[in-house]
Amino acid sequence: MAGLAASLPAEAVWSALVTEPGTGVSIFDIDGLCLFMSQTACDIFIGRGVRSEQVSGRHAREYFPEDWVTQRLALLRTIRDGGEPRGIRTIWRGFQQVTWITLIEDEEDGPTSAPAKERFLCITRRISADSTVDIPGGVEIVDSNVMRLGPLDVLSARELEVLSLIGQGLSLKEIASVLHRSYKTVDNHRAAIGAKLKVDDRVKLAEIARRAGLTLSDVDRPRV
Repeated sequence: MAGLAASLPAEAVWSALVTEPGTGVSIFDIDGLCLFMSQTACDIFIGRGVRSEQVSGRHAREYFPEDWVTQRLALLRTIRDGGEPRGIRTIWRGFQQVTWITLIEDEEDGPTSAPAKERFLCITRRISADSTVDIPGGVEIVDSNVMRLGPLDVLSARELEVLSLIGQGLSLKEIASVLHRSYKTVDNHRAAIGAKLKVDDRVKLAEIARRAGLTLSDVDRPRV
């Protein structure tokens, strides 16, 4: 596939990439200035109602929390210094997503009019827990140090634990064993989760958990 892409005109490859359904495409410089953000990327990161042209040309700090920006700027420097692409996984607005980031090689002409020096192509896809992560083999993926839970932000840490294990297909009895709690306590948590999310079906709760990619290690991750 890489060989095929290399044989195609750059304009055709770029057009196909930015119009691929469900794929967010952004270009940032080493300092965090957004040189380009596709409309899908805006929808994924910021939400519908914000247009691509409103974000392009602005610094990431205008739209994202400081901790989020700091980690990603450090990752850009790591990619620049090491020369290898990286991936970063996060839960954002209630969805699990993975962003693949690579340094754009210097060239005279590119998809933006910005200087070619130290630009980074960022490709983001929402990926549920039961989907195969579509990231090139061998690319290291790190976890975001913060998350934005969206609708799930109403849940307590304990409720997130229970929801994550529901998403893994565990029964309430099995969840009670994992968390060293009584069955009744876990069932109360399950009921509270359903009431807060207005979902009283365990299958639908499991779907929500898998969509968010929730794991037990996410529970204590700072929320922003």
